[in-house]
Amino acid sequence: MFDAARYDREVLRPLRGTHGHLPPGDLLARYAVDPGMDAAALARHLAEIRAWWRERARAPDFRAQVCKLLIQADEELLRTVGDAMDDPAWWREQAHLSPTAEEPAAHAAPVAEEGPVAPPDWRADVRAQFWSALALLDRVSSPHSAVPADTAPDAATTSAATTGAATAGAATPGDDERVTHDRELRVRAIGATGDRARVELTWPAGDARWRVLCSPRPTPFADGDVVTRERAEQWGTELPGEPVERGGLVVLEATVGTGYLCYQPFESGRDGERAGRPVGLMIAEPVRQLRVDRDGDGAVASWVWPAGAVTAEAEFAGARLTVTQAEYTAANGLRIAEARAGGDLVVRAHTPVGDGLAHSPPVTVTLAPAPAVIAYDLRKRRRLAGTDLIVTVTADRDCAGVDLDVVLAVGEFMPLSRDDGRLVARCPGLMLTAAEPLRLTLPLPDVPKRDRPYWIRCFFDAPFDVAPDDPDPDRMRTR
Repeated sequence: MFDAARYDREVLRPLRGTHGHLPPGDLLARYAVDPGMDAAALARHLAEIRAWWRERARAPDFRAQVCKLLIQADEELLRTVGDAMDDPAWWREQAHLSPTAEEPAAHAAPVAEEGPVAPPDWRADVRAQFWSALALLDRVSSPHSAVPADTAPDAATTSAATTGAATAGAATPGDDERVTHDRELRVRAIGATGDRARVELTWPAGDARWRVLCSPRPTPFADGDVVTRERAEQWGTELPGEPVERGGLVVLEATVGTGYLCYQPFESGRDGERAGRPVGLMIAEPVRQLRVDRDGDGAVASWVWPAGAVTAEAEFAGARLTVTQAEYTAANGLRIAEARAGGDLVVRAHTPVGDGLAHSPPVTVTLAPAPAVIAYDLRKRRRLAGTDLIVTVTADRDCAGVDLDVVLAVGEFMPLSRDDGRLVARCPGLMLTAAEPLRLTLPLPDVPKRDRPYWIRCFFDAPFDVAPDDPDPDRMRTR
């Protein structure tokens, strides 16, 4: 059985930040294949993991880039190997050729005892050499460092980043050695106040002097690209401040906005600016799936809390409310008492970072105004010349351009639409003032006794939502 969570952890995450083509790796781990599978199980598994790649390729995070590369590599492998991929013996061959055969693939089923191995194929040797170094990738990321930048952050990245920011500890000596060896930029949050956060950037000390640019947009530059200074600054803004050398590292502290930012170092040279490897850091992840639903005169807001958030601030119609996770859970959402006029609901999550509280970027959803309630009353007035129908209309707010249709229907049942009766009067373009009755005098049609009982009901049209409020049925029916 394919274990998606383990595959994400052991295969996708080590490939974060990969651009252009995949590095060499273990073919069985890449496909999460159990060498003990029979032909039918293998065919089902390959179809499942390829469908999973296609689904994850649409994800708004680093997985999209990695899965697109996996799909491209799979197509190339199919062109090279062909039908051999459907043969369990070919995969058992890969298990013997893999340098990491002692590591289990990302699936839950136990590895069955291997049967006889088919004679080696030169194509398998070529493929095994190409995919030979997945285990050499570093699968452990420090909680105090940022992650390689891709198109967008994911929830797990956010959790790691905010946890590292909250503890705000210094990197261990082992971490320093790794940074010096890899010549990589590292970023961690060390504090925050509101929508501003303090970050610490470190990179190895050396002859080259880096300047670091940041942007909320994904970087278009790969590690090693040489670009002009103007093009680099069209993408991002240089972080201000004076770097200092400390313990073999260059340290720069800067203040940035909360949310996701991509950081990329540039080294100035005679040919232009040489880009280094970018990293991304999420500080105070925003809420997700924000929605607001009307509940009578009020409304109920709901959202998915980001990892690490302790409170959230909601702003609606000029009022601000702060709610804890416990209060939100107890009330099944955030209750808004008065929401008839509608408006924009803006929610920010509050996440501890260092010794401060970071406010996430705002997320906004719009609540449409409640339908205008238009009530009416019917009354008959007898005169010598005939009988009048007095229609009194009242709205709960100012309304312009309201059309009124008066419909008469014969029979025992009240008309539910204009089509259930005949139109006896039409009053277009009414102007209604809130809480002020508008009185209309209309001629009452003469209905023979044989056609009784009959109903009179009003229907309204307007360029906005309307909720008609009918009078008592006895006032609409005549026997």
